[in-house]
Amino acid sequence: MASFINKGGIFAMPVSRIASPLIPAFRSASRAIAGLAAVFLCLFLSSGHLHAAPLAVTVALSENDGPYLEFSGALHDLLLRKNVDLVVMDDPAKPVAHRGLVIAVGMKAATTVAGGNAPAVLNVLIPKAGHEKLLRDFPQRANSRTYSAIFLDQPAERMVRLIEALLPGRRHVGALIDSFPPDELAQLRQRMTRHGMTLHERVAGSGISLVNALQEVLQDSELLLALPDGAIYNSQTIRNILLASYRSGDPVIGFSPGYVKAGALGALFSTPPQIAAQAALAIQQFGETRTLPPAQHPQLFEVSVNEQVARSLGLAVKSTEELHQEISAIEGDAP
Repeated sequence: MASFINKGGIFAMPVSRIASPLIPAFRSASRAIAGLAAVFLCLFLSSGHLHAAPLAVTVALSENDGPYLEFSGALHDLLLRKNVDLVVMDDPAKPVAHRGLVIAVGMKAATTVAGGNAPAVLNVLIPKAGHEKLLRDFPQRANSRTYSAIFLDQPAERMVRLIEALLPGRRHVGALIDSFPPDELAQLRQRMTRHGMTLHERVAGSGISLVNALQEVLQDSELLLALPDGAIYNSQTIRNILLASYRSGDPVIGFSPGYVKAGALGALFSTPPQIAAQAALAIQQFGETRTLPPAQHPQLFEVSVNEQVARSLGLAVKSTEELHQEISAIEGDAP
């Protein structure tokens, strides 16, 4: 049976510091999502047990609040009756014990753990760009079968399917970029081309103002796709981006429920319980093989829609249930 021990110190930091667009406001997710994640996990874990001796797992949190605690709590529940010794560290400044497997939750914890001597690490609740930066900054972690991640980012195909389902007929998609990974952008552009869409991207930064870049991209586009690029989308910029897009009549599709609450038309995201279910599968694999699966996108996801924004823009949109079913039904077609 898993033990749940909380060590370290609690950060005296306001919740607003973690309410960044890159860390979705997951608290509003229904308890049914956690149940779905548990059912999903049970389908895979019912066939066997982890290593005979208790598997030591340390969860290192970036903050002792918000989605970080929601993830650790969900993981604890999923592993409750498994042969796992689970310890939670809520102070990323403290060194992590060299236990069997470390789950680093968020970029702050992932950066601290990457620079340490933990032999096996799984990063969660971090963007793909953040994981790639860690591999560059800590090259000893590259090409390791015991260093992996579950990204916050959704697969490009899934995002394109959302646009197709939510705004059928709209073919010109705008995107603002700064530090977004070039390979991810190329894949997104390729996927849109396959679906008859055109990606109109504008670079902001390096002498190009965000205001000018936004005005240019809105002139060419029928909607704005917000990408998990912290240099563009953050607590200082999101309100102005949403207002400008709304005034131009271009709906915004984001990557967290927080965006939908703030005024985006819709978003596609994965909740901490869903990420926890996927992490538990990785823990199972590590317990059996002492290796981790390759870094990957989330497997489970949710869709959120702002019906008030849809009415204001004169749009008739499908329900979240219909959108989720449509995207899920055709995801198997994507290579």
